[in-house]
Amino acid sequence: MARTVSKTESFVGYAVILLLVIITGGIFFKQAHFDPSVLKPAFSQQELSTQPLSTLTPPQDLLRYAPQNLILLSPVESFGPENLSDKINGKAELYLSGGFVRLVSQRFAIEDEPDAWMEAFIYDMGSPRGSYAVYSLQKRFEAKELELGDYGYGTENGLYFVHGPYYLEIVSSVAQERMAELMLSFGRNFISKTPVESNDINELALFPEKNLNKESISLIPSNGFGFEQFDSIFTAQYVVGDTELTAFLSRRKSQAEATRLVESYTSFLTAVGGTELKPNLNIPGAKLVEIMDTFELFFSRGSILAGVHGAENRQAAEELAKMLNQKLAETGQ
Repeated sequence: MARTVSKTESFVGYAVILLLVIITGGIFFKQAHFDPSVLKPAFSQQELSTQPLSTLTPPQDLLRYAPQNLILLSPVESFGPENLSDKINGKAELYLSGGFVRLVSQRFAIEDEPDAWMEAFIYDMGSPRGSYAVYSLQKRFEAKELELGDYGYGTENGLYFVHGPYYLEIVSSVAQERMAELMLSFGRNFISKTPVESNDINELALFPEKNLNKESISLIPSNGFGFEQFDSIFTAQYVVGDTELTAFLSRRKSQAEATRLVESYTSFLTAVGGTELKPNLNIPGAKLVEIMDTFELFFSRGSILAGVHGAENRQAAEELAKMLNQKLAETGQ
């Protein structure tokens, strides 16, 4: 016996047919009114040589930065926050926490030596602080310092440097002097063709110089020491006596915010098992918490939050805190 089609099913069928007719009509309408200007490049070839990388959409190849003797080996690749992990799986969170905007990368080979190739990674981090953060947290301390960009260093087969909001990694398949020179030329070309605003990171000058390992200064963009309210935390390594220590500081938006963070961090530490102690310091509002056989000592001075993290020696931590406080006073904080 044949099945009878219900009124509801008939209505649904008519609705589907009507929707297909509307979609088809829309397609024909768009084709009839197509604007050919959408196929025009966003910038002329002359403009491409001077426009900041972050304004180029869709991404153009990076050949304009390559010196002679380098040829393209791969098409340009572009990654945003949603797919950065496709390119650098395992490291994406660091870049994202620093304000990552975009990555553009491409490979080049030496024209008469195709097995010798390099790949340039250009990260737009949105701000000089963002680019410095990823640079400093990934810096290899055995590397050679370079006068390249705002901050830079080189390894046997790579260059790493900051230029304004951009962080660049240029790595090669071979460790040879010829390739090293070509990578250096690529970096210099990028700097000369990519104008950026000067934006000094003033906090770097607030660390006391005595016993400081200058190469150790780094910037934690978020979740510093596991505390979600600690963002933009600068750290530096010291040796006081025979004790290695980590000093930290952070410029906050106001004195009130810096004071509030001292109280909030104290509450956080005691809530996870820390014991608050009385510091032997003449620093108003300073806090000392012992937790897991280490000491956290911190205070605020004006809008600056500062302290010593994870110290194994209380006396050394207090000595470094005094140095920090004195340096902040000398710099007018």
